Amino acid sequence: MKNILCSLLLCLGGLFFSNQSFAMINESDDVYLKKVETYVNSLKKISGKFSQHSSNGAKDAGKFYINKPGKMRLEYKSPILLVADGTSIVYEDKKSNQISYISMNSNPASIILNGNITLTGKKPSVKIKKIEEGEKTTEITLTTANEKQSGVITLIFENKPLSLSGWRVRDAQGITTEVTLSEIKPESHFDPSLFKITRNKTIGTTKSKSKYY
Repeated sequence: MKNILCSLLLCLGGLFFSNQSFAMINESDDVYLKKVETYVNSLKKISGKFSQHSSNGAKDAGKFYINKPGKMRLEYKSPILLVADGTSIVYEDKKSNQISYISMNSNPASIILNGNITLTGKKPSVKIKKIEEGEKTTEITLTTANEKQSGVITLIFENKPLSLSGWRVRDAQGITTEVTLSEIKPESHFDPSLFKITRNKTIGTTKSKSKYY
C-alpha cells in the first residue's frame, strides 16, 4: 500500500531508469515545449483533487496543495499524509503510527516543484527522453541531469486546452502508478502551516525524530 501512495509526485522507493536514448527535438516539438514550459511555470500556487491507480490494482484519492518552489501537501482518503517543506518530505501513516523522511533530491518531485523549469534552449533544467502526441493528450517523459538520483517521470497534458492532467511513474518492482488530476485551481495564498514539518512530530501515541529535523 505504501509503495502506491508514495507515487504521487514522489516515488519514495527506487525508480525505473530507462535506457532509451534521448529523443531528437524538432522545430515543432520545440514550439510545443516552450508552451508547456510557460504553462507549467505559471502554476505557482494551485490546489485540486487527485486519483491514482496502480498496475497491481491498488487505488487511492485525495486533495493536493502545491506552493512552488518546493512545497506541497497531499491528503489521502486513506490515513496517509505527505508534506514537503522545500527541503525534505514527511510520509505519515496514521493507521500504523509510522513516519518516514525523504530528501527532496532523491525523487522526481524536484522536477515538478521547482520554481521554474526550462525545457528548451541551450541549457534546459530537465532532459526530454520522449514526446508522444495523441489525439487528446500528449505525454512528455523527462528527468533531471542526475537521472540515477531523481528518476524518470512522464507528465500527461490535455491538448485542448493545454493543461496538466497527471503523470506516471514506475518503481523498482515494475509497478506503474498513474495519477489523474482534477478541479485544479489557482490560489492566491496558503496557510503556512499546510507545509510545515513539526519537530518531534507526534502520531497517535508514537513520537518520532529524524535527522532531517
